[in-house]
Amino acid sequence: MMASLSAAAIEQASDGYYLIASADDWNDFAAIVQTTNDANARMTADVDLGDSQAKIGHPSELSQQYYFKGTFDGAGHTLTIHYTTDPANAAYLCSPFPNLSQATIKNLHIDGTITSTVATQPAVIGRTSYGVSTIDQVWSSVTVTSTKSGWCEASGLVGCVDGYKGGRVVVTDCLVSGSVKSAGSYEGCFIGYVNSGGSATVTNSLSVANFEYSGTSGFPGTYTNCFVKQFPTAIPAAMQMTDEQLADGTIAVALQADREQEVWLQDEASGTPMLKIFLGSSGSTSVTDLAVTRQTSGKRYNLMGQPVTGDYHGIVIEDGKKLIVK
Repeated sequence: MMASLSAAAIEQASDGYYLIASADDWNDFAAIVQTTNDANARMTADVDLGDSQAKIGHPSELSQQYYFKGTFDGAGHTLTIHYTTDPANAAYLCSPFPNLSQATIKNLHIDGTITSTVATQPAVIGRTSYGVSTIDQVWSSVTVTSTKSGWCEASGLVGCVDGYKGGRVVVTDCLVSGSVKSAGSYEGCFIGYVNSGGSATVTNSLSVANFEYSGTSGFPGTYTNCFVKQFPTAIPAAMQMTDEQLADGTIAVALQADREQEVWLQDEASGTPMLKIFLGSSGSTSVTDLAVTRQTSGKRYNLMGQPVTGDYHGIVIEDGKKLIVK
């Protein structure tokens, strides 16, 4: 049962979530967050914002620090943005979610473009402050272009984790497949910058995006079972992968990480891993089927889907069965 705020306003579901099915709904929710920053929303359809520059958590006045504290559930849908900025704008206004505080962004695909001349050009979230914010199963295929020099905090997901204000962020099962080009410094892959006192943890996430940075860049935060195809500076050894591993399902199996609930699949169209919520079962191969198919050559794999050779000891998968090698 739905309850309408007014004849022309955004609808609300019985659980209190505002329902977003159009650019007008997005604009309405952005206005609601100005006065009720812990409001929740759920997408019910793909949405193209067109020329709307509205953002969730955007300060109504540039002097204000305003934070989104609710849950935004994309429900597997795509939000297409076309954001532009100019020197008259304040920082942190380039992203769909400029300012988070103990918020959750999940199950969301963001596509489109960001063209910026100001600091902080992440594809999804500008900054996180005041407690833990959670980013879960978010896919960014945004093309970000910035001409700002100096301190920038560009990235494929989150710009700045503001430790000075107690900011922390937990990123799980996220995919970056777009591109980020920036002339600035202090930029990253999944996370741009973590201030002193802040923390960022990234788990089971993949970047196949293209990054073109001119200044200082790296991998701030703590990473577990994450993989990166390309980056301007050295990729940590544990995060390196090959095109063959992307194509043969090795990375998809590793990202799934032996969990019972299927999160990652191998997309047959692109030949790379994809989050199941955006692909479903059509045109994909499950990691279970990948494991069985890849064992037909007699090779052995560990539980992360990585091939093992030589004197490896432990649990392996061979011919679709688990074996203990002593």
